Formats: sequence, structure tokens, C-alpha cells
Amino acid sequence: MTLRDMLYVSYLLPAERIARMVPRGLVPATADGRNGFLSLVIFKGNTKEAFHIPAPPIPFDQVNIRTYVVDPRTGGTAVYFIRCGISGRFITFMYRMLSGMPVEHCTFKITADPGDTGNYGNYHVTGDWHGPFTITACETAPAVTGLDPFPTVDGALLYLMDPAVGLYHAWGSLRRLRIFHEPLKPRVCRAAGVSFPCLTNLGLLNTEEIGEPHNLLLVPFTPFEIFLPPGKEKGFGHF
Repeated sequence: MTLRDMLYVSYLLPAERIARMVPRGLVPATADGRNGFLSLVIFKGNTKEAFHIPAPPIPFDQVNIRTYVVDPRTGGTAVYFIRCGISGRFITFMYRMLSGMPVEHCTFKITADPGDTGNYGNYHVTGDWHGPFTITACETAPAVTGLDPFPTVDGALLYLMDPAVGLYHAWGSLRRLRIFHEPLKPRVCRAAGVSFPCLTNLGLLNTEEIGEPHNLLLVPFTPFEIFLPPGKEKGFGHF
């Protein structure tokens, strides 16, 4: 499939808080030994060749709530999907049927126009998912030159954007998806306003925290592959 106008809105949190967001037995992946991240990832998608199978080109919008854990097989960083919202009912159904991912239908619209200069001067999202939400951002730099508390930019991007494994709870157990995309080269954005009550409803962040993300990164375009069926991880409990 193809993904466009991908915005990563990330929050730095103590590892003890992240541990409460994931199933027992999973260990939060930290950026500095003490803190990890919770992220919103918002993008425009198209189903062409989605799930590594032939598929018609159907556009959809998606928002993921995710955090980062230690891959129980490799020891590297993996994504743990907490909740996903998708604008198209058919795509929502297909996600559930093929992968069991924790997806819900929601309504929202992404407005992102880089214009003739290619600079994202106004990235705006509005929608309703367990309450109305809005995100407004603007591009401030064409590339990441540093991102505390990571010691290197490569380490930051490998953690936040480039894990090749996604984990989630489905069908009574922890499931594992392999994904592939080329290493992403994000731009840096600044938040002009973030309101996302779903994070509060899930008990993840309070309203003040939601309005003050640690960093925003934007990727204009990437091909993206998901490999099915998902595998099963044994030995992991519920929350």
C-alpha cells in the first residue's frame, strides 16, 4: 500500500507508565534507559497491494495509537498497537478480518498541502473518535538534526519510525505482524494545537499532556507492506 502525509505526534513518558499500556510480559523500549514514547500516527492510505496481496486502490485515512516495546524474539524495538481508527468502513472490516488488529471506524479528515514550495505550512486534522479531535501543525525544518533524549538521529528514527514488527492483542493472544518500508526521512514540525480526548478516555494522557507533545515528525510519502497472516506470541498475559 502507499501512505502519504504521515504525521507522528509523540509523547515522552516514564517507562512505568508505558508498562501499564501493554500486556504483561512485554517490556517498554526506552530511549534513555528510563523513558519511552507514546505516539499518534496519522496518514492517508491507499489499499493498492495492501497486506501483500492484490487489492483495488481504495483510499482511506487512519490514525494509530501506539507505543514501543522490546521485541520478545529479537530484543530490538517493536511497535505495540493500542488502538487504531480508520475512516472507511470496508477497510476497517478488512483489517479486522485479515489481521485481528484493534481497529474501529471513525470519521476524520486530513488537510495537508505542501504547495509549490513543498513545505507543509499547514497540516490540519479534524475528526471524531471517542470525542471530537483536532491537530494542527506546521513544518519547521526539512530534516531531523537531533532528537533528545536519543544519542543519535539514526537511533531516534529506528525507534520511532522504522521498527519492522508490530504487536497487538487479538483473538485472545498477543499477535505479531511483519512490515516493511524503506528507512523514512522525516521533516520536523511544530504543534500549533492538539486536542485528542480519546487518549484521555483510554487513561493514557491527561488533557494538558496531550497539548504538549515532545516532537512531531512528518513523512510526505512511502510505500508500505504488511505481511499476513499474523503470528502468535506465546507466554504473554492480558493487562
